Amino acid sequence: MIINRYLSREILAPLATICVVLVIIFAGYSTVRYLPAAAAGMMTGKTVLILVFLKIIVALEVLIPITLFLSTIMALGRMHAESEIIAMEACGLSERTILLTVLRISLLLAILVAGLSLYVRPWAYEKGYWLKADAKINFDFSRLRPGRFHEIGESKDVIFLEEIEPQNKGAKGIFIQQYDGTDRKITYAKEARQETNPATGRKVIVLSDGYHYELEENGSESDVIHFQTFHLSLTPKPIDSIKYRQKSASTLSLARSTANEDKAEFQWRISTGFSTILLGLLGIPFGRTAPRQGKYAKTFVAVMVFALYYNMTVIAKTWMEQGLVGSFPGIWWPQMILVALLLLLLKRKTSGNLSS
Repeated sequence: MIINRYLSREILAPLATICVVLVIIFAGYSTVRYLPAAAAGMMTGKTVLILVFLKIIVALEVLIPITLFLSTIMALGRMHAESEIIAMEACGLSERTILLTVLRISLLLAILVAGLSLYVRPWAYEKGYWLKADAKINFDFSRLRPGRFHEIGESKDVIFLEEIEPQNKGAKGIFIQQYDGTDRKITYAKEARQETNPATGRKVIVLSDGYHYELEENGSESDVIHFQTFHLSLTPKPIDSIKYRQKSASTLSLARSTANEDKAEFQWRISTGFSTILLGLLGIPFGRTAPRQGKYAKTFVAVMVFALYYNMTVIAKTWMEQGLVGSFPGIWWPQMILVALLLLLLKRKTSGNLSS
C-alpha cells in the first residue's frame, strides 16, 4: 500500500540521520578516551582508529534501538501535530496499519541488532583486546613522551625518558624499572636507542654509558654493574593468548556455560533483538500528540524512559553476574516492565477510541 510506504519512509528518514549523529558523537567520545595513550606514544594512530571503529560496531546494538525509538516518535509526532493522522483516519487508516508498519521495520532492525550482538560483538571485543595487548608489547620507543613514567608490556615495566631525539630515534637520560615479583632491576643510562633484533624480530633497547642495579625483594643483596653498552629487552615474548573475558567469548560457549557471568552475557546478547522490537512499538504511543501541539512534545519523556530502561538492564545484568538473581527473571524483568508499559499505553488509546 502507498500509505505503508509513506509511513516507512517517514520513519526511516530520521532514523538514518539520528543514527549517523549518534555514531559521530560516540566516535568522538571514544577517540577522546584513546587519545592520551596515543599522545603518550603507547598506541599508533592506526590502532586508535581501529579501536574506535570496533567500539562503534559494539555500540550499534544500543544505538540502533534508541534511534528506532526516537525516529518513530519524531515521525508520528510530526504527523499528529500537522493533522496528517486525522486525515488518514478519515480515509480509513486504522491503528493496526501503523502498528504493522512499525512492527515490520522493528523486526528487520531486530534481526540486524541480534546478528551484531550474537556474532559481531564477541569478534569486535576479541579484536580490541588483541590490539590493546599488542600495543603494550610492540610499542615504539621514539614515540614516548619525555618527562613521564610509562608502563610497558604485560609485565608493566616502567620507563622514564628525560629527552627524546626523534631524528635518531633515541633518547637521553633514560630510567627503566623491571619487576618480576621477587627481584627488582633498575637501569639508568645517559643515552639509548631502540633497535630490532634481526634474528628474533623482537625490539630491544640499546643503552649506553650507564648503571644496572639488581635488588632482592628483602633488600639482603644488591648488584651494581657499570656498562658502556647494554642490550635490554622489555618484552620477554610475544603474546600468544589473551585473558578470558565474557564479552569476547563465542555465543555458543556462553550458552553451554554454567557460570553466572557467562549466563548474564548470553542473556544480554539474545535480549537486544527483543528490546529493538519493544522500543520500536513503544514509539507509537509516545508519538501521539494533539493537533497544534509541539511535534516533539513527548521526546524528552521518551529519552528519560529509555535511559531508565537501559540502566535497569545494566543493573539486571550486574545482579545476575553477582548471583543475586537466577536465570529467571535474569535480565528479562526490565523488558517485562517495558511490555507492561507498552500494553498499558496501547490499551489507553483503544479505550479512548471506544469512549469517543
